[in-house]
Amino acid sequence: MKYGDIVVYKNQIGTVVKSENDFKFHPCNYGSCYFSELNTITDEDVREATHDEKLELIEKEFTWGNVIKIHCIGEYQIVEYINKRDKKTYYHGYINYSDTNHSYLSLDSALIGCIGYKHEGGNGKAAMYFEKMIGLE
Repeated sequence: MKYGDIVVYKNQIGTVVKSENDFKFHPCNYGSCYFSELNTITDEDVREATHDEKLELIEKEFTWGNVIKIHCIGEYQIVEYINKRDKKTYYHGYINYSDTNHSYLSLDSALIGCIGYKHEGGNGKAAMYFEKMIGLE
């Protein structure tokens, strides 16, 4: 068990957070993380969430708009959503259920962006150059 893992504790889905020397359970949609209010957990107390449970957590905690669909391509999860402000459709990337904090204008761009993010980090340029090369803007 490590920080950020998506787990099930007492039939509730959430994530693992670290407080000093302890791991704590942060329930889905709990809001602010006050460590004193969170339960201390061990490996014996939790089980790893299934793929579907992890997608459920992503959908429930997604705040940028209304989720239309979550596209799963290998280790990438791309949330197709309608933005709350401009009512346009965007695509938001995750890698192994971890948020990349990047949204894109198309599914193709999101997949390219996730691959670039995985290999170069958030400030990489390979994805941008690849998109230019194939005619995506």
